[in-house]
Amino acid sequence: MSIAVVCTMDTKGPEAEYLRDRIQACGHEALLLDVSTLGEPGGTPDIASETILSNAGYSREQLARTGVRGDIVAAMSKGAVRTVLQLYQERTIGGVIGIGGNQGSAIAATAMRALPIGFPKFLLSTVASGNIRPFVGHKDIAVMFSVSDFVGGLNVVSRSILANSAAAMCGMVDAGAAVYPDPDKTTVAVTALGNTEQAAHNAIELLRTRGYQVVAFHASGAGGSAMEELISADMIDAVLDLTLHELTEEVMNVGAYVPVTPGRLSVALEKGVPVVAATGGMEYLCFGPRSSIPEQMQDHVIYMHNPYNANVKIDEDELERVAAELARRFNKGAARAALFLPRKAWSVYGAEGGPFHDPEGIQRFAARLEETLDPGVEYRSFELEINDTEFAAACVDRLCELIEHHSHASVDNGAT
Repeated sequence: MSIAVVCTMDTKGPEAEYLRDRIQACGHEALLLDVSTLGEPGGTPDIASETILSNAGYSREQLARTGVRGDIVAAMSKGAVRTVLQLYQERTIGGVIGIGGNQGSAIAATAMRALPIGFPKFLLSTVASGNIRPFVGHKDIAVMFSVSDFVGGLNVVSRSILANSAAAMCGMVDAGAAVYPDPDKTTVAVTALGNTEQAAHNAIELLRTRGYQVVAFHASGAGGSAMEELISADMIDAVLDLTLHELTEEVMNVGAYVPVTPGRLSVALEKGVPVVAATGGMEYLCFGPRSSIPEQMQDHVIYMHNPYNANVKIDEDELERVAAELARRFNKGAARAALFLPRKAWSVYGAEGGPFHDPEGIQRFAARLEETLDPGVEYRSFELEINDTEFAAACVDRLCELIEHHSHASVDNGAT
C-alpha cells in the first residue's frame, strides 16, 4: 500500500526523498506530492505542484501574478485536498504523512483534515511545539516536533526524526484499524468533561448493560466536533449529549473549548437521530493559565482547575443568552430529541458548596429556556444534580425509548 508524502519540495526536497527511502525500507511505496507554491522542486515528485494546482482550477503562472501569499497557500491547500481525496477514494494510498514548516504544515494538515477519522495521518512539523489546534482541528492527526529545522539539508538530528516518523507512519498503515462500528449493535455517543465524568460513567454503564456500544467524547471543542462528524458519517446512531459545555463557549465566542466546527448540537438534531441532551458544564468557560483570561472576564468568579487551566463562571445575563440559543437550536429540529435540565447543579463545581454554585442563575436560565422553547419540544426538569445516579438513569431510559421508537419507525418505513 502506498503512502502519500505531502511536502514543499522546493525547500525540503532532500527530506522528502529521504522519507521516501525510509518508507520503502519499511515495505511500502511512497508517493511524493509536491505542494511547493512557486519554487522548483529539489527532487523528483510523483505528483507535481502544477498537477495539484490544476486539480483546484489554478495554474502556477496565475498565482505568481497575484503575489498574495495567503491566496497562493489557500489555492495549493485546495488542490492538495482534492488530490489526496482522489487518491484515498481510489484506494491508492493507505496513509498520509506531511512534513514542513508553517506553510507546508498548513497545506499538509488541510489535506489530512479532509480525510475520515481512522485513516492514518502523520504531521512532522517545525511548529508542532506551539498551538497546533489550527492544524489538527478535530481530526486524529499524529504530530511530531521536528526538533531541528528543515534548512540546509539533512543533518544528524533530522535523519533520526524523519526515520522515526516514517516508521510510525508505516506502523499505522500496517497495524492500524479504521472506524468500523459493530453493525449488529446501536452506537451511542456520550459527552463528558471532568466535571460531569460521574454522570457520563453512570450513563455508559447503564447503556452497556442494555447492549449498546458506547463512544465517549470529551467536550473540549474538538471532541464535540469530532462526534458530530461521525454522526454525519452515519457512524453514530444515538446521542446522550450530557455535556453541552462547548455550546456555551460558542455562544460567548471565547474560551479554550470553542468548537472547531460551529453549530454545536445541530448535526444530530438536523439528522433526526435520537438525542437526549443535558446542560452539563454550561455554566462556565475554560481557559489556560490565569493570564489567558480576557480582561472582560476578570471580574467573573474564577476557579483554577489546575495551574494551567482556569474555569470562569458566566454571569446570569450570559446564562440567559446561552439558554436562548440552546432553545433556538432545539426549535429548528427535535423530532426525536429531549432536553433534560438538572436544576440543582450542572457540574461538580456547580454543586452545593462548590465555587460555581448558583441556584438563581440556573433559575434564570430555566425561565429563559422555557419561554423560548417551542411547545412541541420535549423538555423536562429534575430536582437533581447532573452527577446524581437518578439523573443518568432518567436520561438513559428516555434515550432507549427514543432509539426503540426510531428503530420501529425505520422498519415500518422500509416495509412500505
